[in-house]
Formats: sequence, structure tokens, C-alpha cells
Amino acid sequence: MEKENITKKLYIFLVILLAAAAAVSVQNGSLKRGQRRFNSYINDIGRSPDSPPYLSLHYRIRKAYFAVEPHEKNPIVFLGDSMTDEGDWAKLFPDKNVVNRGIGGDTTLGVLNRINQIIALKPPKIFLMIGTNDLCYNRSISDTVNNYDKILFLLHRNLPGTKVYVESVLPFNDDIFPSVYLRTNADIKLLNTYIRKLANKYNYPYLDITAPFTGNDGKLPSDETIDGLHLNKKGYNIWREQIQNYVYE
Repeated sequence: MEKENITKKLYIFLVILLAAAAAVSVQNGSLKRGQRRFNSYINDIGRSPDSPPYLSLHYRIRKAYFAVEPHEKNPIVFLGDSMTDEGDWAKLFPDKNVVNRGIGGDTTLGVLNRINQIIALKPPKIFLMIGTNDLCYNRSISDTVNNYDKILFLLHRNLPGTKVYVESVLPFNDDIFPSVYLRTNADIKLLNTYIRKLANKYNYPYLDITAPFTGNDGKLPSDETIDGLHLNKKGYNIWREQIQNYVYE
């Protein structure tokens, strides 16, 4: 109990710091830029030179918070990176028992590192989207797919009664958000072909939701995103429309 209280206090302290940084950013008219600069700074706290990229402070705090966050039993889990993290799933599905297990900046390795937390929830359904940051960190598609395979293997072995909805990785708009290392829309498209095969391997539904997030140029439409990569309210409403039948079935 004492350990949980310490974790809660640490999380609250960092939230207050983030709120203060956000307030300063609002005054300067650059909320998102200020938040991202501050997040980048605090993510380096406590890191060693050999720390994996996914072990940011944000990742560690989110994982610790998940361990103590109150929730109802057997929730539907939304699992992934910042795309999931920034979604208000409880508001998008207010009549369902859902929890958000997204962590900004997460990768397939990060999900593997915290997979036991997901298994412990014994969810009836998991909606999984992961992989875009692997490409951003220059992880090869083959290594990313290998990690993804391990994720699905562990879920399949430990949660035989859980339906895992494997969602396609969304494209981004590199006219707004710069392409880094292997993260290109061409590689995202290729990664999705392998993710589809993995879903079939474990007999999980593959939800290809990329169409409404893809413009004629193959990029994420600017009116669906806040920065070229992350979704705005319209984007999340589209996402909801794409998966609502599976949430309610």
C-alpha cells in the first residue's frame, strides 16, 4: 500500500509539472510545442546511455500508474502508443467498461515489456495498434514483425478467451510531420501487410482502418490531425466509427 501511495504521489507531481509547462506554453501561444519540449526534457531524467528508447520517463510513469489505477474488472483494453494514449476511449464509448493502455512513444518492445499488466486484466477484448514508432527508431520491419509476433503469441497463450482486434498502423502526413528513419508511408503500408498475416496466424480479426485516414496522395488528411501524425477530434471520431461494431458485438 505504501508503495502504491508513493507511485500515485510521483505521478501527481509530474502531472502538476506538465500542467505548469502547458500553462506557460498557452501564454506563448505554443501549447503543443511547449508540451513536447518539456516532455522531451523530463523523459531524459534517470536514463542511462544504454536505456532502450521506449524506457522514457513518460513510459515508466504511465506503466507505474497503470499498476495502481482503479478500474472495473475485465475491461476492454485499448493498447498501443500515442495514437491510443491520446484517445479518450471512455468518452468515445461511455457505456462500455474500457481502459486506455496507450503510452506515447511506445513500440513493440515496450508493449512486450508490459504485456503482463495487460494479461492480468483478463480483458474480453483488446484493440491493438502498435508499430509506427519502431520505424521511427529505425527498427527494421523484420525485427518489428518479430516483436509483434511475440506479443500476439503471449496474448494467445495466456488469454485464450480474449478476442484481440489487430488494427492497421495509420499513415501520417510528412508534409506536416517530418519522416524519420524508416517511418515512411511506404514502410507503414508494408508493415501492415505483415501485421495482417500475423493476425491470420493467430486467428485474430484484422481491422484495416486505413482507408478513411488516407487521402488521394496516400497521406493522413490534414483535417484529421493536429500535427501530421496524431489525430484530432475528427480523427478519433472516425476511428470510433471504424471499430464500434466490434466494440459492441
